[in-house]
Amino acid sequence: MKWTLASDVDGTLTGDRASLDRLASRLEQKRVVGELYLIVSTGRRLEQVLQGIVDEGLPKPDAVIGQVGTEIYRPPFDNETRPMVAWHDRLLAGYSREEAVSFLDGIDGLVMQPEMYNTKLKTSCYLDRCADPKAAAMLIGHRVAPHANRYQVVWSSGRDLDILPAASGKGKAIRFLVEQQGLDPVQVVVAGDTGNDASMFEEFDKGVVVANAKPELIAMAHTLADGRVYFAQKPHAAGVEEGLEHYGVLDGGS
Repeated sequence: MKWTLASDVDGTLTGDRASLDRLASRLEQKRVVGELYLIVSTGRRLEQVLQGIVDEGLPKPDAVIGQVGTEIYRPPFDNETRPMVAWHDRLLAGYSREEAVSFLDGIDGLVMQPEMYNTKLKTSCYLDRCADPKAAAMLIGHRVAPHANRYQVVWSSGRDLDILPAASGKGKAIRFLVEQQGLDPVQVVVAGDTGNDASMFEEFDKGVVVANAKPELIAMAHTLADGRVYFAQKPHAAGVEEGLEHYGVLDGGS
């Protein structure tokens, strides 16, 4: 039985190096014998994921979903690897960067994220300098709502706001990749800790919320049907490991 793990990076895998080293070793053992397909699904750019493998001990993935689900990469991985064209073209068909930026006009305290995180398919800002970040996020969401067939707002960690193509996001990108690779969606387990991971839990029936997760993800996960989400008692990579044992992906769980 081949499992697929799609995990967020920051705060989910990272945060406890000893636990990550243990989990990465166990995942690699599964990968080398063909029992696990590992997807890293993150807000990071590909170069940052590759550097994280070297510097932070991130596990070696079979695919990388970057920039909050707007880019998909398959091996061989290096800094010249380009995003999957089929996914890029699908998203670009309904997305205007200029229009997305216009939804952010006139909001006091809003700061655009660095240029590396703003692409043709991702418009990203920080709201933590606004007088009321949540109200600012709601205002942007209200502006985007009439265009929901083309855009979506992803709000996470009380700071980060992304305007993405409606057809994108971590969950939909994972679904696209699973179909492309001929993997079984029933055997997909997702893991995350913030609001930008919510779409993964909406898309698949097996999820792990780590103990250090942000309130926005915990609240959303509680709205899903019983049994779809495992709430780990441990944080970071130890929580992912705990959840994988619970689902039987790794030995040692229920």
